[in-house]
Amino acid sequence: AILVMACGVGVQTVGEYSGKIVLPASDTLFIGKTERIGKFYDMCKACGECILDETGGVCPITRCPKGLLNGPCGGQVEGKCEVGEYENDCAWILIWKNLTEQDRLDLFMTFRPPRDNSKKVLTAELIF
Repeated sequence: AILVMACGVGVQTVGEYSGKIVLPASDTLFIGKTERIGKFYDMCKACGECILDETGGVCPITRCPKGLLNGPCGGQVEGKCEVGEYENDCAWILIWKNLTEQDRLDLFMTFRPPRDNSKKVLTAELIF
């Protein structure tokens, strides 16, 4: 396992490229990944309740349009999410794949209680 002392994006990036179990050392309070100049992907909501160590390095709060904390909904088809006309990967299928590769599939079945929305902070505006 790798202890990552970065924001949630850093934890996910290390997990994606290392193939190792990643553990977040901080709770990040729009943190994005750059595809190209002017195109960014939201990877972390800075929710203050990081569970990347339980979800194979994939953030379900950000990567699942419904923010589901307990597995895929019935709307995914062949690993694609119904939100966005099946163009985006289902976050929970990605989580399942990562946990399977990490031999930690028991975490997939872990029940997670609803988030504490009192910790939610509104995202700042990004203008460039």
